[in-house]
Amino acid sequence: MADAYEHGFTRAQMRNRALVAPFHGIRVLATPSLTLELACRAIATRMPPGAALSHRTAALLHGMPLPLSSDAAIHVTVPSPGRALRRRGVRGHSAVLDAGDVTTLGGLPITTVERTWCDLAAMLNLPDLVAAADFLLWHEAPRTTAAQLASAVDRYPARAGRRMQRRALALTSDHSRSRPESLVRVDLALSGLPTPLANHEVFLPLARRTVYLDLAFPEQKLELEYHGDQHRTDIRQWRTDVRRANDIGDEGWQTLQFTGDDLADLPGLRRRVERRLRMLGWDG
Repeated sequence: MADAYEHGFTRAQMRNRALVAPFHGIRVLATPSLTLELACRAIATRMPPGAALSHRTAALLHGMPLPLSSDAAIHVTVPSPGRALRRRGVRGHSAVLDAGDVTTLGGLPITTVERTWCDLAAMLNLPDLVAAADFLLWHEAPRTTAAQLASAVDRYPARAGRRMQRRALALTSDHSRSRPESLVRVDLALSGLPTPLANHEVFLPLARRTVYLDLAFPEQKLELEYHGDQHRTDIRQWRTDVRRANDIGDEGWQTLQFTGDDLADLPGLRRRVERRLRMLGWDG
């Protein structure tokens, strides 16, 4: 609040109920809910030179898909040997942070997508780390490349997460459209079953159109299709889904659908996929 006093604000004004204190010594306008961006802008006023928003906070700001977490702290990395930030609501880190590891997003200093992804290796399991990379590599709007991620892994200062990072890179796909698709694909890849192709392009001669199958086993003509809630609540989406299922069925494809509930029981979904593959001729 010292900056506010220097700009002429009084103590009475700083105690105004229109202001709240998300962090000690920082006041912002009260809102129904403190957004991540507003919280980051507030703490940025107290970050030392060279520091950057990092880890889970940076990932969310970059739009990476992450599992739900109770971790609401703002992650800030200070270049070593600087001391990690210590404030209520902040999770501070001190680490080697080169200039090339930091960029700006909306005027905020933030670790690059490559460095952020590397930092996540200490916080995520393997499938979720792959899902985050898949998002960054999505071929229609890539945020980075597999080569750039690999280069970031080689430069990463902490050895602890390097094995996980390299293992995740070997499982990535630039055609995975969503986190659920990535999680299922990785689970199957690690199980010994064939690895399905993500968003596999198929031309349907009878329907005279091209479709993209969420996860496909072309040899067995089996598709795994993810249905989020919008497939249930949007009537146009539902009608499109029905027509699409009929069109690919006319070409001899089978569809195995899965929803968010199946993500909580991936072993069960894996067994169902194996049964269907064996029915269609796969002999392992």
